Amino acid sequence: MPDLISVQDFISQTHEDLSSPTTSSFTSHMGKCRNTVCSLEEDLDLDRTVLQKMKKAVKAEHASGQDLMSHLDAHIAALEKFSGNYHNSGDEKLSEAFTTFASFSQELLEAIKSLFLSLYHNIHFSLDSLIKGDFKGDFKKPFEKAWKDYESKLAKIEKEKRELAKQYGMVRTEVAGGEIAEEMEKERRMFQLQMCEYLIKVNEIKTKKGVDLLQNNINHCNSQFNFFQKCLKVTEKHKQFIEELTPELQSMKSKQEEEKKQLCFLRDQLKAALQLEPKEDSMSKPVRYSMHQLQGNKQYGTERFGSLFKKSDGLRKVWQKRKCTVKSGYLTISHSTLNRPPVKLNLLTCQVKPNADDKKCFDLISHNRTYHFLADNEQECNIWVSVISNSKEEALNVAFKQTQVKEGCSMEDLTGAIIEEIKHMPGNNMCCDCSTPDPAWLSINLGILICIECSGIHREMGVHNSRIQSLALDKLATSELLLAKNIGNSRFNDILEANLPSSSSKPTKDSAMTLRKDFIISKYVNRKYVVPRIMRSPIVKLKNLENAVKEKDIFILLQAYAEKMNLSEPVLEFSQEPRETLLHLAVLVGDRTSLHIVDFLVQNSGSLVKQTSKGNTPLHYCSLHNKPECIKLLLRAKANIAITNEAGETALDIARLMNHTTCEDLLLQAESNQFNMRAHVEYEWQPGQEDMFESDDELDEKLCPVKKDRFHRPQSCYNLPGSASQSWKNPAGFSRGASPASQDKCQDIYAIPHASRSAATASPPTFAYPGPPLPLRNAPRAPSFSPPIPPTSSSVYPVDTPAKKVVPPPLTIRHKRTSSEPFPSTPLNHSPSDDSRSFSLPRRCSPEGASPRSLSSQPSELPEGVGSWQQAASEEMKIPSEPNQSSRENHWASSQSPESSDDIPPPLPRRGDMNKSSLHRVRALYDCQADREDELTFKAGEIIIVEGQEDSNWWHGRIEEHPHRKGAFPMSFVYILPE
Repeated sequence: MPDLISVQDFISQTHEDLSSPTTSSFTSHMGKCRNTVCSLEEDLDLDRTVLQKMKKAVKAEHASGQDLMSHLDAHIAALEKFSGNYHNSGDEKLSEAFTTFASFSQELLEAIKSLFLSLYHNIHFSLDSLIKGDFKGDFKKPFEKAWKDYESKLAKIEKEKRELAKQYGMVRTEVAGGEIAEEMEKERRMFQLQMCEYLIKVNEIKTKKGVDLLQNNINHCNSQFNFFQKCLKVTEKHKQFIEELTPELQSMKSKQEEEKKQLCFLRDQLKAALQLEPKEDSMSKPVRYSMHQLQGNKQYGTERFGSLFKKSDGLRKVWQKRKCTVKSGYLTISHSTLNRPPVKLNLLTCQVKPNADDKKCFDLISHNRTYHFLADNEQECNIWVSVISNSKEEALNVAFKQTQVKEGCSMEDLTGAIIEEIKHMPGNNMCCDCSTPDPAWLSINLGILICIECSGIHREMGVHNSRIQSLALDKLATSELLLAKNIGNSRFNDILEANLPSSSSKPTKDSAMTLRKDFIISKYVNRKYVVPRIMRSPIVKLKNLENAVKEKDIFILLQAYAEKMNLSEPVLEFSQEPRETLLHLAVLVGDRTSLHIVDFLVQNSGSLVKQTSKGNTPLHYCSLHNKPECIKLLLRAKANIAITNEAGETALDIARLMNHTTCEDLLLQAESNQFNMRAHVEYEWQPGQEDMFESDDELDEKLCPVKKDRFHRPQSCYNLPGSASQSWKNPAGFSRGASPASQDKCQDIYAIPHASRSAATASPPTFAYPGPPLPLRNAPRAPSFSPPIPPTSSSVYPVDTPAKKVVPPPLTIRHKRTSSEPFPSTPLNHSPSDDSRSFSLPRRCSPEGASPRSLSSQPSELPEGVGSWQQAASEEMKIPSEPNQSSRENHWASSQSPESSDDIPPPLPRRGDMNKSSLHRVRALYDCQADREDELTFKAGEIIIVEGQEDSNWWHGRIEEHPHRKGAFPMSFVYILPE
């Protein structure tokens, strides 16, 4: 706190300086004087603010008092007029009572007027004069001028003294006060004068805002005492009158009750004499407003056809006969000429009113005119009025019902359908951590289902690791189901439990909580069971993640998250501004099919507040590019809406500038804390839909392989890993960019009647991939086609760790999800060099038949670390290695490859080329489950000795290591080993 000087010290120091300037020490106290003035000024500013608020409150109090007095004046005037009415009617007793109460109110009003007059003079006036008079202006300004004049003169003299000393070869650092006392006397006296003037002004203000204001409050308090004493005196004076009036009023009331009783008795006698039907006394019934309009007789229904007379609008006002129809909430009125279209009135916007004067007429009031109708008789008129009222009521109920269905049930039904589909996804029938059946808890940011015991441990880990909600207890929104719809327990565990030592190390439903907790902490926090698959080279790593966002590959991002990679690093190739993150990129390329990518990065990347070189956050990008669905996901994660870019603009400012009203509304809701965190998003859900073709021509346009039958044998099932539901397929097994909804549609073309048997025979430890469609067996002979091996577009990411044995790829089925959506981008690369390896698909088994489509392929490299048998096979043919839904190996497509390649095995020898004497050795590409006794069951990787050929698509052979296992097998499920 700076040194200050008191008023008494200032007075004594100034007197000393006046008596002896050369010996005075006043100059050393001038700094304290200035500090004191600054401190006093700050205190006065605070007092000025408080006094202004006090004045404003007193002014409002006085204004409300004026309103009270005006209302009391009106009340007194009404009492006096009411008293006059009784006086004119001769009832002097009641007139005198009302006059007495008017005078009582008048006396109270006088007391109230004096009270508020005191408030105005004692408090409001003193505050107003203090603020507008004493506090007005800057009375510190003269003091500041005197201080500056003194300082400038002192600096000038000191400079002259130093120069004079320098001429004589001396150095002076400071000048004593006594040396310049006489030269600075004028400026010092002016400083003392202005300081004295300022202290006098402050003293006056202190007196007025302290003692004087308190004295005024005392005066007003005395006025309040007088007010209450006067009110008490007036009340006491009227107390005796009230006590005398009360029994008189009781006698008056009993007298009136007796008169009423006599009148009611007389009324009943008169009714009986006139033989009138007893009706409800409308005078005794309180009048109520009814919001319901005219109700019709329900027995007449809601439809009617007939003729009515309508009054014309012309000058003659004649009644014209017209055919009228009431149906479906509309009244149709025909014209006299058939070439003119009839008038159709919507009864929801009309009102029907019976005519009080003529019982055969009724009016129909529409939005622009009134129609007057005349029926043949009164009964016919009542029927028409009832039918019109009933039809209007029915249309109103239908409209309300449709609105409720659209607004209320649609989102709940959609959410329920999505949850049901999530429950039937592979692995979701049991807890992701302990395999307890029927899990009912969802981790929103990981997209997995867990049981109630494991959910408690997930909550203990914190929401930065897992955000838990109940599928049954919580009212979930569609935005909270994005990741669960696209990941699922099986695919999640393929990554997070890829290096699990054994199934016994995983807890079960009967395991203790300590064992569960240790396993869950190791799995989710330490990521102990994750196998690194993405190269650690920074450039390659970032390039892979960029491609994953662009290609909507959630599992590459999940693998990166599992390997604890930093998902908030700037991308290598920015789209608009340097230092863009993956979340910026996801917002830019996002649409209704990629919201799950945005949601994953929003919840797990920590990029909400990351800014580009121009200061734009992902929320700014949403406003710039009109992405309201992405805004919902960011706001649900509590993104900061107050961050500004280098132009000083928030996301809301940009939305307003770009006129993106939907984005602006969402941001305004967040700004006012009204945003619904359980927001619904527009996403391509398509729950429970199957691929329905409208015609055979459209069916032929679908680029899906054909299923051939062997005789009329039942179709074999592809060996799916685990007990996966047929309506859920592996997104990675399809072309990049396809959503799960599109994938299961196209695979629905392949009917799978033996799903349960195949699921039971599939062994979970060996991750088998579905083979191509089974060809016809013993079908009519036709020109030989090469086996229908579908093209796959995949090159493989480099991996750091040795990979396990990789089997050939699944089907890559091209499918158009909706009629307006282009096919997924999986190009078929035709080139002159590939003509020798171009094959045709067999015709579809449809009545018209589709023309054969040719497929081309390019060889691709095998990844490092593949099995020895696959390396041997690669010498003769290149096999693409794209994983399927249960694979935990080599999932990540390389971003370094400039274009993808489609690989198809070389054509197998024609039937004429197969000599039974020369046995060929082939290796199984896929698992195959026999459907008949003469067919061969084998696993992927087994060696088969070919003994003969049944037709162009089926061979006979035996297992090399188990000769007793033999039978027919499809050629498309194997490839020939080199001699």
